Amino acid sequence: MNASPPTRAAAPPIRPVPGSTAPVELYVYYRVHADQLTAALAAFEHARQAQPVRLLQRHDNDPVFQTWMEIYGPELPDAADAERRIAAALGAFAQGPRHREAFAAVAGPGAVH
Repeated sequence: MNASPPTRAAAPPIRPVPGSTAPVELYVYYRVHADQLTAALAAFEHARQAQPVRLLQRHDNDPVFQTWMEIYGPELPDAADAERRIAAALGAFAQGPRHREAFAAVAGPGAVH
């Protein structure tokens, strides 16, 4: 079940929210086929190079696909480079596009106004 990832332009740079000095956090989610979980996890671990990138799994009961989410927090010195490296390593495992979303804290820990 190896679907080729869609051809996409380079991801836009991660930029702070206008008017905020809060650090940006990047969230990337995509689906992985159940037959490829072990290999995909090994590829993720190798590509992240022990950097503080978290990998979460959606809590649902889909027997065929898992939805994974990578979290690149503000403590990561170069989130864009880490994300490019991990995206390249997981491109063969992602079923469909990788969805990138960037957020900055507006309240609570990490919020800066």
